[in-house]
Amino acid sequence: MGNSTSAPEPETGAENASNASVAQPQGGLTLYRGCRSSSGTFQWEEQASGVHARLYDANEDSKRKAEWHLEIEGAGALDIDAVIDDDFMFDLASRRAVFALDSVIWALHSASAAEFEALHRVYEKALFENKWGIEYTPENEAKVMGGADGMHMLGKETAESIRAWADDMDVDQPAPEESLRTPPRDRLVGRREAIQGVVMGAGERSYLVREGEINVMRNAVGGLEDAAVRLTFTPPAKTPASARRTTRRASLLGAPGGGLGEGEALTPSRAMLMGRESQLAMLTPSRKSSLMQADIETGRVVREWNFQKDGVDIPMEDIVGDTKAAQLEARQTFLGLGTNRLVRWDLRDPTGAVQESPVAQYAGGRDYARNTNFTCLATSGDGYVAVGSRDGRVRLYSEGSLSQAKTSVPSLGAPVTAIDVTFDGRWVVATTDRYLMVLKTSYRPDGEEGGPELCGFTSRMGARAPAPRLLRLRPEDALRTGGAAFQKAHFTWVTERGRQERWVVASCGAFTVRWNLRSVKIANAQTVSAGGLTTVSLYQLIPKQEHVVDSTFMHENFARGAGDASLVVVTDNFVYNVDDDGDF
Repeated sequence: MGNSTSAPEPETGAENASNASVAQPQGGLTLYRGCRSSSGTFQWEEQASGVHARLYDANEDSKRKAEWHLEIEGAGALDIDAVIDDDFMFDLASRRAVFALDSVIWALHSASAAEFEALHRVYEKALFENKWGIEYTPENEAKVMGGADGMHMLGKETAESIRAWADDMDVDQPAPEESLRTPPRDRLVGRREAIQGVVMGAGERSYLVREGEINVMRNAVGGLEDAAVRLTFTPPAKTPASARRTTRRASLLGAPGGGLGEGEALTPSRAMLMGRESQLAMLTPSRKSSLMQADIETGRVVREWNFQKDGVDIPMEDIVGDTKAAQLEARQTFLGLGTNRLVRWDLRDPTGAVQESPVAQYAGGRDYARNTNFTCLATSGDGYVAVGSRDGRVRLYSEGSLSQAKTSVPSLGAPVTAIDVTFDGRWVVATTDRYLMVLKTSYRPDGEEGGPELCGFTSRMGARAPAPRLLRLRPEDALRTGGAAFQKAHFTWVTERGRQERWVVASCGAFTVRWNLRSVKIANAQTVSAGGLTTVSLYQLIPKQEHVVDSTFMHENFARGAGDASLVVVTDNFVYNVDDDGDF
């Protein structure tokens, strides 16, 4: 599995996991193979009927942890033996289990509902033992799924959970099938070489990050335009004239420019806009204990702030505004994330003196003694904070306290690499390599429709939390992407109360994938994966000719019409605006 996530100690030793803990399915099944026709459509072809599925532990005769496999018997010359993992998808309505093996998509179909349910049950137990390395027992499952704060929210959807998801559906939003029916059109903005990232602005400009320079883009209704402006920053300690600004003709878009000749041109690992989008704050790989603060109008690094607490340098891995709309405000505070730290920094000097080497004020937070292995963070419009970690947990903090998470969402076993929160804080999307996990953070403690509603950022959700839902590719599309990992999922960008996000988008290899958020809310729990979680596989796959660096939405100010959203796709060397002729 390649899973580094640790699990709690089992009631009995892991070496005791045996065939007795995972019963075998019974009866005959029909085996299908997925194929693409000459027109490119995907279809199923029957390979064998009356086959049997046998689960066996490849390590049964050793003291190593269990490694459960699914073996198909009665398929003639076909040799099908697959390790049980998260990528199996179960379509409960059609009684079909789908999985990939050696670049081939297979499906097992059962004519008997009882037989299919039995296969699903033993799969879930086998998956548990493969993923967590401990014997499946109800007690061990409760420990793993329950988390440190007693939550037990990662089980199958209940009627209460399904109702909770549907409660927040936007009735004015078009049906998911309709909104994803029209193939999108790409409009090439221009060519850049070696694009490493994009920083989106809600005002006049956005910015492309390249090696040693920042390219300025102009925000317009429907997408980005080339501003033909390049900014090159160097640390003020090395070069007093810390940046220069050049303007080029549009025909020279992407042409390499010369450096300053002296000093080290900055390539930020993280960058954010602040001060009403007049400043660009940057972290660099070589200076993780300092923040470069650049003035965009003058094109100069005006200050290098040191991250310190009690005179000790504190390296930061990520930075984000206090709130979802912080970059539009004049505030000089923001959040920083270290591997085991969550900090609020304040760039205001309490003495009013100008220092040669200013120190950012430590305005709150916590240094965690244990290995929390934080990886990413995001904030809502009210300043709620969601933090992802390498062990797969998602922690939710209120805006007032960063010392203890109000809710800790248990891990599904995969590290969280990126995270985003809706403006109202009701939804969180966590990115992992194989799937996106969407969390509904609002819940009703009494479980009754119309009862009082609480928030997981300000109170502990516990067993009343709606079950998470997964967004993932169908196996045939996962093969199209070459098994590429998901990266940087984003919601539609909203910074105004009363507005509702409509889309989720993520990058995956040379593809952009987008989901209608309504399809997530109304999913009927008939397709499940990862041990029983509702899985949404209604999406639009947008191909590119090279690796996609980021797929993100412009601010809603630049949408073509009410409810629309302008999508920008940035690849290694190109920038595209994505248009759907008004259906998007």
